[in-house]
Amino acid sequence: MNRLELQDPYEVIEEFSRLTTLDCGTLVGGRLRLRAIHGSPATETSFKSILGLGLLLLAREKGLLRAGQPVIESTSGSLGLGLAVAGRMMGHPVHLVSDPGIPEVTRIKIELAGATLHIAERPHPVLGAQQAREDLLRALLQEHPDYYWTNQNDSPLNPEVYARWLVPHLMSTLDFSRIVAGIFCVGSGGHFAALSAMLEAKGIPSYVADRLGSVTFGGEPAPSILRGTGNQNRVPAVIEAARSRVTGVYQVSDIQACTAVRELVSRGISVGGSSGVCYMGARQLAADLGPDTDAEILTFFADRGELYGTTLLNRGEKP
Repeated sequence: MNRLELQDPYEVIEEFSRLTTLDCGTLVGGRLRLRAIHGSPATETSFKSILGLGLLLLAREKGLLRAGQPVIESTSGSLGLGLAVAGRMMGHPVHLVSDPGIPEVTRIKIELAGATLHIAERPHPVLGAQQAREDLLRALLQEHPDYYWTNQNDSPLNPEVYARWLVPHLMSTLDFSRIVAGIFCVGSGGHFAALSAMLEAKGIPSYVADRLGSVTFGGEPAPSILRGTGNQNRVPAVIEAARSRVTGVYQVSDIQACTAVRELVSRGISVGGSSGVCYMGARQLAADLGPDTDAEILTFFADRGELYGTTLLNRGEKP
Protein backbone atom coordinates (compact mmCIF):
# COMPACT_ATOMS: atom_id res chain seq x y z
CA MET A 1 0.00 0.00 0.00
CA ASN A 2 1.30 3.46 -0.93
CA ARG A 3 0.77 5.58 2.14
CA LEU A 4 0.13 9.31 1.70
CA GLU A 5 2.97 10.24 4.06
CA LEU A 6 2.76 14.00 3.62
CA GLN A 7 -0.87 14.33 4.74
CA ASP A 8 -1.71 14.83 8.41
CA PRO A 9 -5.11 13.09 8.80
CA TYR A 10 -6.14 15.51 11.56
CA GLU A 11 -5.55 18.49 9.26
CA VAL A 12 -7.44 16.73 6.46
CA ILE A 13 -10.52 15.98 8.56
CA GLU A 14 -10.61 19.59 9.77
CA GLU A 15 -10.72 20.69 6.12
CA PHE A 16 -13.41 18.12 5.26
CA SER A 17 -15.54 19.34 8.17
CA ARG A 18 -15.81 22.94 6.98
CA LEU A 19 -19.07 22.32 5.17
CA THR A 20 -20.98 25.24 3.72
CA THR A 21 -24.72 25.88 4.10
CA LEU A 22 -27.12 26.81 1.32
CA ASP A 23 -30.22 28.99 1.41
CA CYS A 24 -32.54 26.82 -0.70
CA GLY A 25 -35.35 29.35 -0.86
CA THR A 26 -38.88 29.31 0.50
CA LEU A 27 -41.01 26.22 1.10
CA VAL A 28 -44.65 25.73 0.00
CA GLY A 29 -44.98 29.32 -1.13
CA GLY A 30 -44.58 31.00 2.24
CA ARG A 31 -41.84 32.82 4.16
CA LEU A 32 -40.41 29.71 5.84
CA ARG A 33 -37.08 28.96 4.20
CA LEU A 34 -34.92 25.87 3.93
CA ARG A 35 -31.24 25.99 4.89
CA ALA A 36 -29.19 22.92 3.94
CA ILE A 37 -25.80 21.85 5.19
CA HIS A 38 -24.07 20.85 1.96
CA GLY A 39 -22.39 17.48 2.41
CA SER A 40 -19.89 17.70 -0.45
CA PRO A 41 -16.62 19.39 0.47
CA ALA A 42 -14.54 21.19 -2.13
CA THR A 43 -12.75 17.88 -2.82
CA GLU A 44 -15.86 16.59 -4.66
CA THR A 45 -16.04 13.67 -2.26
CA SER A 46 -18.91 13.51 0.24
CA PHE A 47 -19.48 14.13 3.93
CA LYS A 48 -18.79 10.42 4.42
CA SER A 49 -15.12 11.39 3.96
CA ILE A 50 -15.46 12.94 7.42
CA LEU A 51 -16.94 9.72 8.78
CA GLY A 52 -14.45 7.39 7.12
CA LEU A 53 -11.41 9.27 8.34
CA GLY A 54 -12.92 10.03 11.75
CA LEU A 55 -13.83 6.40 12.44
CA LEU A 56 -10.23 5.33 11.92
CA LEU A 57 -8.78 8.23 13.91
CA LEU A 58 -11.05 7.61 16.90
CA ALA A 59 -10.46 3.86 16.77
CA ARG A 60 -6.70 4.46 16.81
CA GLU A 61 -7.03 6.93 19.72
CA LYS A 62 -9.10 4.45 21.76
CA GLY A 63 -6.76 1.52 21.12
CA LEU A 64 -9.33 -0.37 19.05
CA LEU A 65 -7.30 -0.29 15.83
CA ARG A 66 -3.66 -1.33 15.57
CA ALA A 67 -1.19 0.23 13.16
CA GLY A 68 -1.48 -1.51 9.80
CA GLN A 69 -4.53 -3.58 10.81
CA PRO A 70 -6.93 -4.33 7.92
CA VAL A 71 -10.33 -2.62 8.05
CA ILE A 72 -13.67 -3.92 6.76
CA GLU A 73 -17.10 -2.31 6.29
CA SER A 74 -20.36 -2.72 4.37
CA THR A 75 -21.21 0.26 2.18
CA SER A 76 -23.63 1.52 -0.45
CA GLY A 77 -20.74 3.57 -1.82
CA SER A 78 -19.80 6.89 -0.27
CA LEU A 79 -18.56 5.67 3.12
CA GLY A 80 -16.56 3.03 1.29
CA LEU A 81 -14.74 5.69 -0.67
CA GLY A 82 -14.13 7.68 2.51
CA LEU A 83 -12.67 4.62 4.24
CA ALA A 84 -10.58 3.71 1.19
CA VAL A 85 -8.90 7.11 1.16
CA ALA A 86 -8.56 7.17 4.96
CA GLY A 87 -7.01 3.70 4.97
CA ARG A 88 -4.49 4.66 2.34
CA MET A 89 -3.62 7.82 4.25
CA MET A 90 -3.19 6.02 7.59
CA GLY A 91 -1.64 2.77 6.38
CA HIS A 92 -4.60 0.37 6.73
CA PRO A 93 -5.66 -2.11 4.02
CA VAL A 94 -9.40 -1.62 3.47
CA HIS A 95 -11.94 -4.27 2.46
CA LEU A 96 -15.39 -3.06 1.42
CA VAL A 97 -18.55 -5.09 0.93
CA SER A 98 -21.08 -3.65 -1.52
CA ASP A 99 -23.63 -4.77 -4.12
CA PRO A 100 -24.09 -4.43 -7.89
CA GLY A 101 -25.95 -1.15 -7.42
CA ILE A 102 -22.82 0.70 -6.31
CA PRO A 103 -22.33 3.67 -8.68
CA GLU A 104 -19.67 2.92 -11.27
CA VAL A 105 -17.83 6.18 -10.62
CA THR A 106 -17.65 5.33 -6.91
CA ARG A 107 -16.40 1.82 -7.64
CA ILE A 108 -13.60 3.18 -9.82
CA LYS A 109 -12.59 5.75 -7.19
CA ILE A 110 -12.53 3.07 -4.48
CA GLU A 111 -10.28 0.86 -6.59
CA LEU A 112 -7.97 3.77 -7.44
CA ALA A 113 -7.68 4.48 -3.70
CA GLY A 114 -6.38 0.93 -3.26
CA ALA A 115 -9.26 -0.74 -1.40
CA THR A 116 -10.50 -4.26 -2.12
CA LEU A 117 -14.16 -4.44 -3.12
CA HIS A 118 -16.28 -7.54 -2.39
CA ILE A 119 -19.67 -7.67 -4.15
CA ALA A 120 -22.76 -9.43 -2.75
CA GLU A 121 -24.22 -10.40 -6.12
CA ARG A 122 -27.80 -11.26 -5.10
CA PRO A 123 -30.05 -9.38 -2.65
CA HIS A 124 -31.66 -11.17 0.25
CA PRO A 125 -35.16 -12.16 -0.95
CA VAL A 126 -36.90 -10.07 1.73
CA LEU A 127 -34.32 -7.85 3.42
CA GLY A 128 -32.58 -6.74 0.25
CA ALA A 129 -29.04 -5.72 -0.60
CA GLN A 130 -28.27 -4.42 2.90
CA GLN A 131 -28.79 -7.88 4.41
CA ALA A 132 -26.87 -9.58 1.59
CA ARG A 133 -23.92 -7.26 2.24
CA GLU A 134 -24.03 -7.91 5.98
CA ASP A 135 -24.13 -11.67 5.41
CA LEU A 136 -21.07 -11.49 3.15
CA LEU A 137 -19.25 -9.21 5.59
CA ARG A 138 -19.79 -11.64 8.47
CA ALA A 139 -18.56 -14.51 6.31
CA LEU A 140 -15.40 -12.54 5.52
CA LEU A 141 -14.90 -11.77 9.21
CA GLN A 142 -15.08 -15.48 10.00
CA GLU A 143 -12.28 -16.05 7.49
CA HIS A 144 -10.29 -13.03 8.71
CA PRO A 145 -10.98 -12.43 12.42
CA ASP A 146 -8.02 -10.02 12.50
CA TYR A 147 -9.93 -7.46 10.39
CA TYR A 148 -11.26 -4.40 12.27
CA TRP A 149 -14.96 -3.83 11.50
CA THR A 150 -15.83 -0.13 11.72
CA ASN A 151 -19.52 -1.14 12.03
CA GLN A 152 -21.03 2.23 11.18
CA ASN A 153 -24.58 1.08 12.01
CA ASP A 154 -23.90 0.18 15.62
CA SER A 155 -20.71 1.94 16.69
CA PRO A 156 -20.99 4.94 19.04
CA LEU A 157 -17.90 6.28 17.25
CA ASN A 158 -20.17 7.17 14.30
CA PRO A 159 -22.01 10.11 15.92
CA GLU A 160 -18.88 10.93 17.93
CA VAL A 161 -17.05 11.72 14.68
CA TYR A 162 -19.62 14.37 13.73
CA ALA A 163 -19.87 15.75 17.26
CA ARG A 164 -16.11 16.21 17.43
CA TRP A 165 -15.34 17.59 13.99
CA LEU A 166 -18.49 18.82 12.23
CA VAL A 167 -20.63 20.29 15.02
CA PRO A 168 -18.03 22.82 16.27
CA HIS A 169 -17.81 24.30 12.78
CA LEU A 170 -21.60 24.52 12.44
CA MET A 171 -21.89 26.11 15.87
CA SER A 172 -19.80 29.01 14.59
CA THR A 173 -21.56 29.38 11.22
CA LEU A 174 -25.29 28.77 11.78
CA ASP A 175 -27.71 31.46 13.00
CA PHE A 176 -29.68 29.40 15.53
CA SER A 177 -32.04 32.31 16.24
CA ARG A 178 -33.49 31.73 12.74
CA ILE A 179 -33.90 27.93 12.97
CA VAL A 180 -37.26 26.57 14.16
CA ALA A 181 -36.66 22.89 13.37
CA GLY A 182 -34.28 20.43 11.78
CA ILE A 183 -35.19 17.53 9.51
CA PHE A 184 -32.71 14.87 8.45
CA CYS A 185 -32.58 11.53 6.66
CA VAL A 186 -31.45 8.45 8.53
CA GLY A 187 -29.26 5.59 7.38
CA SER A 188 -27.07 4.53 10.27
CA GLY A 189 -28.24 7.67 12.07
CA GLY A 190 -24.81 9.13 12.81
CA HIS A 191 -25.30 12.65 11.51
CA PHE A 192 -28.88 12.73 12.85
CA ALA A 193 -27.63 11.82 16.33
CA ALA A 194 -24.99 14.56 16.36
CA LEU A 195 -27.04 17.30 14.69
CA SER A 196 -30.20 16.66 16.72
CA ALA A 197 -28.14 16.87 19.92
CA MET A 198 -26.70 20.18 18.70
CA LEU A 199 -30.20 21.53 18.01
CA GLU A 200 -31.66 20.15 21.25
CA ALA A 201 -29.06 22.12 23.20
CA LYS A 202 -30.57 25.24 21.58
CA GLY A 203 -34.16 24.16 22.31
CA ILE A 204 -34.86 23.28 18.66
CA PRO A 205 -36.71 20.05 17.73
CA SER A 206 -35.54 17.57 15.08
CA TYR A 207 -37.60 15.48 12.68
CA VAL A 208 -36.81 12.63 10.28
CA ALA A 209 -37.58 12.29 6.59
CA ASP A 210 -37.58 8.55 5.83
CA ARG A 211 -38.08 6.75 2.54
CA LEU A 212 -40.99 4.41 2.03
CA GLY A 213 -39.78 0.82 2.38
CA SER A 214 -37.57 1.61 5.36
CA VAL A 215 -38.12 -0.34 8.58
CA THR A 216 -36.38 2.22 10.80
CA PHE A 217 -39.60 3.78 12.10
CA GLY A 218 -41.97 0.84 11.77
CA GLY A 219 -42.45 0.63 8.00
CA GLU A 220 -42.65 -2.51 5.91
CA PRO A 221 -39.40 -3.47 4.13
CA ALA A 222 -39.36 -2.72 0.41
CA PRO A 223 -36.68 -2.02 -2.23
CA SER A 224 -35.84 1.49 -3.38
CA ILE A 225 -33.78 3.14 -6.10
CA LEU A 226 -32.33 5.38 -3.38
CA ARG A 227 -29.05 4.47 -1.68
CA GLY A 228 -27.64 5.48 1.69
CA THR A 229 -30.98 6.35 3.27
CA GLY A 230 -33.46 4.19 5.18
CA ASN A 231 -32.94 0.59 6.28
CA GLN A 232 -34.56 -2.42 4.69
CA ASN A 233 -33.17 -5.11 7.01
CA ARG A 234 -32.81 -3.81 10.59
CA VAL A 235 -32.70 -0.74 12.81
CA PRO A 236 -29.11 0.40 13.52
CA ALA A 237 -28.14 0.84 17.17
CA VAL A 238 -26.89 4.36 16.39
CA ILE A 239 -30.34 5.72 15.51
CA GLU A 240 -31.99 3.61 18.22
CA ALA A 241 -29.86 5.44 20.80
CA ALA A 242 -31.01 8.82 19.42
CA ARG A 243 -34.68 7.90 18.94
CA SER A 244 -35.80 10.09 21.87
CA ARG A 245 -34.81 13.17 19.83
CA VAL A 246 -37.06 12.24 16.89
CA THR A 247 -40.01 14.61 17.22
CA GLY A 248 -41.82 13.22 14.17
CA VAL A 249 -41.32 11.24 10.97
CA TYR A 250 -42.34 12.19 7.41
CA GLN A 251 -42.51 9.47 4.75
CA VAL A 252 -41.29 10.14 1.20
CA SER A 253 -41.62 7.88 -1.84
CA ASP A 254 -39.00 7.32 -4.53
CA ILE A 255 -41.09 9.30 -7.03
CA GLN A 256 -41.43 12.21 -4.61
CA ALA A 257 -37.65 12.15 -4.04
CA CYS A 258 -37.09 12.26 -7.82
CA THR A 259 -39.48 15.21 -8.11
CA ALA A 260 -37.52 17.00 -5.37
CA VAL A 261 -34.20 16.37 -7.13
CA ARG A 262 -35.64 17.89 -10.34
CA GLU A 263 -36.95 20.94 -8.47
CA LEU A 264 -33.64 21.48 -6.69
CA VAL A 265 -31.74 21.30 -10.00
CA SER A 266 -34.04 24.05 -11.28
CA ARG A 267 -32.82 26.10 -8.31
CA GLY A 268 -29.19 25.40 -9.25
CA ILE A 269 -28.62 22.70 -6.59
CA SER A 270 -27.55 19.27 -7.88
CA VAL A 271 -28.04 16.59 -5.22
CA GLY A 272 -28.98 12.92 -4.95
CA GLY A 273 -31.90 10.90 -3.69
CA SER A 274 -31.48 11.18 0.08
CA SER A 275 -31.34 14.96 -0.31
CA GLY A 276 -34.57 14.74 -2.29
CA VAL A 277 -36.12 12.85 0.62
CA CYS A 278 -34.99 15.61 3.01
CA TYR A 279 -36.40 18.30 0.74
CA MET A 280 -39.82 16.67 0.46
CA GLY A 281 -39.85 15.99 4.20
CA ALA A 282 -39.05 19.66 4.81
CA ARG A 283 -41.96 20.70 2.59
CA GLN A 284 -44.34 18.55 4.65
CA LEU A 285 -42.90 19.90 7.89
CA ALA A 286 -43.21 23.49 6.64
CA ALA A 287 -46.89 22.94 5.86
CA ASP A 288 -47.44 21.71 9.41
CA LEU A 289 -45.46 24.54 11.02
CA GLY A 290 -47.17 27.23 8.96
CA PRO A 291 -45.43 28.47 5.81
CA ASP A 292 -45.75 32.13 6.78
CA THR A 293 -43.35 31.68 9.70
CA ASP A 294 -40.39 33.99 9.13
CA ALA A 295 -37.69 31.46 9.99
CA GLU A 296 -35.64 28.52 8.67
CA ILE A 297 -35.77 24.75 8.71
CA LEU A 298 -32.33 23.14 8.80
CA THR A 299 -31.55 20.01 6.79
CA PHE A 300 -28.56 18.10 5.41
CA PHE A 301 -28.02 17.48 1.70
CA ALA A 302 -25.69 14.52 2.05
CA ASP A 303 -25.34 13.14 -1.48
CA ARG A 304 -24.44 14.28 -4.98
CA GLY A 305 -26.62 14.07 -8.06
CA GLU A 306 -24.07 12.64 -10.50
CA LEU A 307 -23.84 9.34 -8.62
CA TYR A 308 -27.22 8.34 -10.06
CA GLY A 309 -26.49 9.46 -13.62
CA THR A 310 -29.79 10.80 -15.00
CA THR A 311 -32.05 8.26 -13.28
CA LEU A 312 -33.44 10.66 -10.69
CA LEU A 313 -33.86 13.43 -13.24
CA ASN A 314 -35.88 10.99 -15.38
CA ARG A 315 -38.33 10.41 -12.53
CA GLY A 316 -36.63 7.18 -11.52
CA GLU A 317 -36.49 5.66 -15.00
CA LYS A 318 -33.15 4.77 -16.56
CA PRO A 319 -32.57 6.58 -19.86
